[in-house]
Amino acid sequence: MYEGLRSEISKAINKNDCDAVLFSGGIDSSVVLYENYLKNSSIAAITISVKGKENSDEKYSKIVSKKIGIKNHLICYVTEAEILKHIEKAILLLKTFNPEWISSTVTLLIAANFARKKGYKKISGGEGADDLFGSFPFFNNWNNKYISLDEVIVKRYNEISTMSDLVVKSVGLDFYSPFKDDNVKKEILNIPIQERIKKNKLITSKYPLRMAYKKILPKESIIRPQTMAFSGSGIFKVISKIADDVTDKEFDDAKEKYFEFKSKLEYALFKIYIKYYIYNPVHENKCVHCNSDMNNNKVICKVCNTFQINGRSIDFNG
Repeated sequence: MYEGLRSEISKAINKNDCDAVLFSGGIDSSVVLYENYLKNSSIAAITISVKGKENSDEKYSKIVSKKIGIKNHLICYVTEAEILKHIEKAILLLKTFNPEWISSTVTLLIAANFARKKGYKKISGGEGADDLFGSFPFFNNWNNKYISLDEVIVKRYNEISTMSDLVVKSVGLDFYSPFKDDNVKKEILNIPIQERIKKNKLITSKYPLRMAYKKILPKESIIRPQTMAFSGSGIFKVISKIADDVTDKEFDDAKEKYFEFKSKLEYALFKIYIKYYIYNPVHENKCVHCNSDMNNNKVICKVCNTFQINGRSIDFNG
């Protein structure tokens, strides 16, 4: 039933020569790694893991890479100090203070620098799949009250920037995701939305993608629960520690002075953001969260990256 999906992904990957894959052990990166492996058996798989901490990315990536037959699986162990050093660079690159986006960018920066030091030139990954398959937490239990899920997925996909491409290019490398290929996108969006977000006892996200590779990939990658790029490696927990220095009074004062921050972590990142960028709230066409100009975007604020529909903020966790 899903042969067309696998065919388009395979064709997209075969049009691009990559020498490494950002590999978390989840379904997206497993698909990308496997298809690249068929083309190039020496393809490198790069996994990020916080040193001395157990995390799901390292666990699953080891299992899946071994079962696929990857000979060059590289695990980059990173210290908490190294992670914290990348926060300002991530904010400078993305021009945002959104905790999830910054954490993902830090993860990508570490991986890209690691790949560059190893001599790789073009790396691949699974960015874009979460949006197309509606698997982000805020898409769960979408009630279509404001806009249909199918419509909002397309709007959001069209407005978000390709984070991996921006980050990887910042260190002098190239990036490619098959889920950004027009034919792959078309194939996925042609799958009825209820089929795209279908769930059962073992599969809670990206049902068509998992079914397309059910007889090909190891069971561990097929049934692994949805994990975000910034959390599976353990990096989000480390970055969250910068919020410990924010007192209750400082946080309350900041909310009164600027806007209603969602968390102390968001405010801690905002403090770094305003060291480099001017915070300029507006009165019209403004973000429902940070009051910044939406710049003709409909659902994504380019400053705080808040997802919003018809004047209502959609929290990342749904």
